[in-house]
Amino acid sequence: WNIGAEGQIFMGGIVLNFIYISLEISNPSLSILVLLLSSFVGGSLCIFIPAITKVLFGVNEIITTLLFNYIIIGFTVYLVNGPWKDPNSLNFPAATYVGKEVYLPTIFGKLSYGFIICFLCTLGIHYLKEKSVFGYELRISGGSALTAIYAGINAKQKAFIAMLIGGGLAGLAGGVELLSQTHRVSTGLSQGFGYTAIIVAAITGMRPLGIFLVGSLFGALTIGGSVIQTIGVSSYIADIIQATTLFGALIAQFFFSYKILKVNDDD
Repeated sequence: WNIGAEGQIFMGGIVLNFIYISLEISNPSLSILVLLLSSFVGGSLCIFIPAITKVLFGVNEIITTLLFNYIIIGFTVYLVNGPWKDPNSLNFPAATYVGKEVYLPTIFGKLSYGFIICFLCTLGIHYLKEKSVFGYELRISGGSALTAIYAGINAKQKAFIAMLIGGGLAGLAGGVELLSQTHRVSTGLSQGFGYTAIIVAAITGMRPLGIFLVGSLFGALTIGGSVIQTIGVSSYIADIIQATTLFGALIAQFFFSYKILKVNDDD
């Protein structure tokens, strides 16, 4: 399990901002593409050490990815309070805004093309997982390492690549969030999105299409939680609904997976 999506989101935003202030690309469309690709690379770099220690030394990736959250978020705090601090942000720690020429255009309202990017990534991962040779070998490796060995599959290589892709997608999410919503690096770049992703993955059994649908629902709940504050209702109601949904899904999964049988004393 990759528990480090929260840090990878921040790292995607950090690398994107670094590329933005380092390069000058005159074509806005090309700039957006380069920046989004850089955010993917940033997320992959963030998970590189946990991935390499996992496949080479068997270090638990849950622990290493979780620890990297604190490292990357701490690095973000340093940047927005130090070298990248916007002098006009007063007491709010944040970097300077990126230019409007690289903002992701909107479809309608505040819904940006980030939604389309998310959908395309979902289709790509679904194909990769369900229809490709790599996905088949990855499923075999995840199901039984011994079977993978007998089949001549390099399970460690598949796990390494899968972790890099997962980290990259989290970084891309950070890039999309920066170019469509926050427009700058700050400690509020991710509002717990990486941890919400864990809940979504658990509920859907890590099925890409299910993740897209449930993730969209949870996103709507998060936005709704912010809106209802205007009428005096706590935004935490959205968190309560998300947690209740998770517990309900886990309980349902338990009863689908296990049966309680009465055993006689003579058995």
